[in-house]
Amino acid sequence: MPSHPTENSTNIAALLAERKRHLAILSSLSEGVISIDPAGAVNYLNPSAETLLALPSQHAINQPLADIFKLVNEENQQSIVLSDYIVLDKPMNNGESFLRQSVLKRHDKNDLYIDWSFASIKDEQGLAVGVVITFRDISDTHNLTLQLKHQATHDPLTGLVNNDEFNKRLKNLLATTYGSGAMHSLVFIDLDQFTTVNEQCGYQAGDHLLKQISALLKPKVRGRDTLARVGSDKFAVLLENCPKKVALKIANDLLVTIQDFRFLWDERHFDIGASMGVAYFSSDPLDDGNDPIIAAKRACSDAKNSGRNQIRELDISHSNSPNEQQHAEMHWVGRIKAALNENRLLLFQQTILPLEPKKTDRLHFEILLRMKNKDGELISPGAFLPVAERYNMINKIDRWVIETTFQWLAEHPAVLAKTDFCSINLSGLSLSDKSLAAFVSDCFTKHAIDCQKVCFEITETSAIHNLDSAMDFMAKMKKLGCYFALDDFGTGMSSFSYLKHLPVQHLKIDGTFIRDILDDPIDRAMTRSINDIGHVMGMQTIAEFVENEETLQLLKQLGVDYAQGYHIAQPAPLQQLLEGL
Repeated sequence: MPSHPTENSTNIAALLAERKRHLAILSSLSEGVISIDPAGAVNYLNPSAETLLALPSQHAINQPLADIFKLVNEENQQSIVLSDYIVLDKPMNNGESFLRQSVLKRHDKNDLYIDWSFASIKDEQGLAVGVVITFRDISDTHNLTLQLKHQATHDPLTGLVNNDEFNKRLKNLLATTYGSGAMHSLVFIDLDQFTTVNEQCGYQAGDHLLKQISALLKPKVRGRDTLARVGSDKFAVLLENCPKKVALKIANDLLVTIQDFRFLWDERHFDIGASMGVAYFSSDPLDDGNDPIIAAKRACSDAKNSGRNQIRELDISHSNSPNEQQHAEMHWVGRIKAALNENRLLLFQQTILPLEPKKTDRLHFEILLRMKNKDGELISPGAFLPVAERYNMINKIDRWVIETTFQWLAEHPAVLAKTDFCSINLSGLSLSDKSLAAFVSDCFTKHAIDCQKVCFEITETSAIHNLDSAMDFMAKMKKLGCYFALDDFGTGMSSFSYLKHLPVQHLKIDGTFIRDILDDPIDRAMTRSINDIGHVMGMQTIAEFVENEETLQLLKQLGVDYAQGYHIAQPAPLQQLLEGL
């Protein structure tokens, strides 16, 4: 029997009243609320969202969400692609949501740090008919957290890492590289005239001296290294994966910088010198005899007792007996096997920046490897790959990297479509594996990856030592359309003579030439020569270890094609490529 008109009117009035009540509730919330329809267009903003976005509701309604709600990653300032997280045409489970923290690019150009989440809006049949996004301003809490964290780990006077944080980083490095054979160095610096400045000019002058010295030393260490103030007039530098020759060069640069510095105070001037100790190490400390800090302090004391203003070295890297070293390596073999079996290998990536502006809208990156221990801490490849190579486990790791990279790219077609080339490293042992070409070919077919988007990266040394195998593998891959990059180019004696025989499209100029290119005319000449010869042979060049803007600008002047290093981007999880689209 049809409903009575009065009954219908009552139901409509009740619905309108309920709607007004819901709108009133939404309007009273301090959190911003945005709803979007299945096409991704905004159909509602509450007043808090208008305030947080700095955008009136009438300018947002019917606009694409991406134009209204603009987010970037705090670490790399790359845009976050919302469509990679909010899939509108995909039915969602009840309560499907997640909480994320990002930087909100407000429409008045004043950024906020927010946390935000989304959930599906469903009809009576349970099908998604839209999405609601909630977000709130947590800038104050975030800034306070950063401030407290910085205060806990940094020296308040110089802004450098403090003694506790330095010891923590050293301990972590020792734990993650034990038995790997990786070489590290620690420089201990004791200023020679600090006490004189304090006594003659007062503590305020001493504070100014320390701040000026700190500012001078910062640019002299590599981006990945740790410079710390560890005492009133004492500093330390932790040089990770740093061979003796490079460590001594850095220590000399630091000493010359301090020697050339003249401190001025109330028309008085002081020539400041320093005594330095450098300890070379590669294993966990067993006692005070091979603790890196104690060793560096002892070497520094020798330098001071020998007349000051000089450097003394102490090598504790070979203090372990052969049996201890073998035991440590076998321990790593077990850890690597467990990581493979328990899926604790992780893919990272590092941007390779094209120095020609028109190419910057494409993705160029190198695949890097990390291992996660059972406590969730990340272990750098320098800690476990040398052991994997010595014990013939590297082939399995290389295959895992290839298969996992292809699978990830296939699962993220937006990244794959924008990728110009993705570099994957291959070891010398893998190059000598005659079944590798068939394995790679099968992976291309299985995951439907365009072969021209993949660049295999091999070191100059491994290519020359496995020349026949390398040539065979490269020829087969070239037929498929793959590219090759020759890594660490310039370190071998036969570099140029072998180059013309290898089907290589990219030359990676060894980082030892790039690190000091601003100050060393020989490094600059070598870089120019490698770049020129590469171009004559139709190859593109990539400079590694670019760690400051001045080096980047010089490489542009020299005509280098690509740059890679901590100044461009630090290694980051593969997932961050989604945020950079």
